[in-house]
Amino acid sequence: MTDTLGLYLHIPFCRSRCRYCGFYSNAALPPDAYVEAMLREMEGYRRSFSMEVDTVYLGGGTPSALSAAQLARLMDGVRRSFAVRDDAEITMEMNPCDMTEGYLSCARALGINRLSVGVQSKDDRLLRIIGRRHTAAEAEQAVKRAFLAGFRNISIDLMYELPGQSPADFERSLLWAMHLPVTHLSVYSLILEEGTRFAQLADEGKLPRPSESGSWAMYQAMCRIPPHYGFRRYEISSFARPGFESRHNRKYWRLDPYLGLGPSACSRIGRERWQVLPGTRRYMKELLAGRGAPMEKDRLSEAEEMEEYCFLHLRMREGIGRADFEARYGAPIERWYGRELALLKKEKLLAEKDGQIFLTYRGAALGNTVFEAFLRSDEEDGNI
Repeated sequence: MTDTLGLYLHIPFCRSRCRYCGFYSNAALPPDAYVEAMLREMEGYRRSFSMEVDTVYLGGGTPSALSAAQLARLMDGVRRSFAVRDDAEITMEMNPCDMTEGYLSCARALGINRLSVGVQSKDDRLLRIIGRRHTAAEAEQAVKRAFLAGFRNISIDLMYELPGQSPADFERSLLWAMHLPVTHLSVYSLILEEGTRFAQLADEGKLPRPSESGSWAMYQAMCRIPPHYGFRRYEISSFARPGFESRHNRKYWRLDPYLGLGPSACSRIGRERWQVLPGTRRYMKELLAGRGAPMEKDRLSEAEEMEEYCFLHLRMREGIGRADFEARYGAPIERWYGRELALLKKEKLLAEKDGQIFLTYRGAALGNTVFEAFLRSDEEDGNI
């Protein structure tokens, strides 16, 4: 575990809501009152955290829905309330439609040095189906505009298994992305989140989905094409050019300390975990009245943390380090997972080399099956 802190700022506002999105957000522009509430939440932590901040991540929602003035106030507040290192990775999610020359220049002047752009597909037909506001041409222009503005660490998101998407459609998106000036690629399959428009259509039998063979072909294309162009797969859904892996996201997978601000944001320090409750109006009301953000707190048992340690580390290319696990939990991993490890290795889902236990190609494709093997029953928990 590192002795530095990751900081996450949740901006739960979007100009419109995508049909697949299950994140907490509001279809509106951020009011100034929200920015003020978030500044007050930051101030409340000013004396609580002496750790230096080495990653900042503005996520959403759509953080680029903030005006330039609102963004400047937030970044000023971050630096007043926290000890942000000069070499911190500062990421901001952006919608291509918001990436004007002026906005990009403002963001760069405020110290934002990494962009995460929601592109999703090269196919305009698919972009309309999923509810995106931009076209592929606009996304391409936005990414190139960001590069010309001086950003040299740009990530884009792509999606597969979309309604009506073929393997050929997805391959075209991947190949197109490889020729953009980007250093990082996040690739996600469509997950039907409860409460979304797509989940509703699926329940009604009105959402076309790719066949099993089509989904497998898309997965294979994801595994094959980015590495051919110099993008190393360092996490199940993440590819990066050497040296451009997401430092902030690694904190989540390694159980490093991170602090989340804003409604629905999560925090974790050691085994203490808490979440600000969803509800933008309540969040603003409580903070502006001088009270703290409404939240739920939890403390993980050793067994619960061990579960998370295993399946989050297995998401990464390097997997579980035997020495690190034993130093953290006081015994070799076989003490708790000997039978599971033997079975998963026999089924060619896990492999081991130089003291690192990691997913095989097949294991990565069946990741959820592997992760479930590390969930322990209450009876097993009692033996720890």
